[in-house]
Amino acid sequence: MFPMMLGFMLFLGANALPSTQTSYIRLEADAGTIRAGERFSLDVLANAHVPVNAVDITLRFDATNFEVISVDRGQSVLTIWTEEPVVTNNSVTMRGGTFRRGFLGEHKIATIILSAKQTGQGEFSAAEVTLLAGDGKGTPIKVSNVADSSLSLYIYDENTSPNDIGVNVNVSILTDLDGDGVITLRDISAFMGAWFNPTETYDFNGDGRMTFRDFSIILASYFFQ
Repeated sequence: MFPMMLGFMLFLGANALPSTQTSYIRLEADAGTIRAGERFSLDVLANAHVPVNAVDITLRFDATNFEVISVDRGQSVLTIWTEEPVVTNNSVTMRGGTFRRGFLGEHKIATIILSAKQTGQGEFSAAEVTLLAGDGKGTPIKVSNVADSSLSLYIYDENTSPNDIGVNVNVSILTDLDGDGVITLRDISAFMGAWFNPTETYDFNGDGRMTFRDFSIILASYFFQ
């Protein structure tokens, strides 16, 4: 059974990962669970399937949970910033470009340093994105809406633990597909059976789609419950 699950996991991964023929924004944090008062970093990355030499990205976040400390551009693929990153109460806007034709593939735009303010769950999302081609005309590039363009993080404090803020409890309820109180191979089989069934969707991470990330969540629930 495990080899079959592993094979299916690899198959789903190949189909769920963003294509090299699409442009997208991806967010990556250095931790998924943060203690209140601690600082952490969030990388903003852009993938270009054709040369891109100008970007305009607005990232939105929950201001009740997070505070922006600074925006680090030291390792950015952008060599020209049309203005300093603009930080408001609940957003960060980054505008800049590169010399010549631009960049191809996935590159870092900036690293945002943040502070976790209070317990709970908060979300980051690439709300407004413009990528312009380095074709001499500034042609807008279509940006795909991939799962990794939004990110949920969880904050705890000395009175709670990562397990007490509802994360594991909520995930267990969602991934217990047959409602018997535990995550078993029956739940995994039900998920696998629904993969190609348009009438059933098991969306555990709330991105509106059934992807490899959801499969990873139900596997983690099974192995670590």
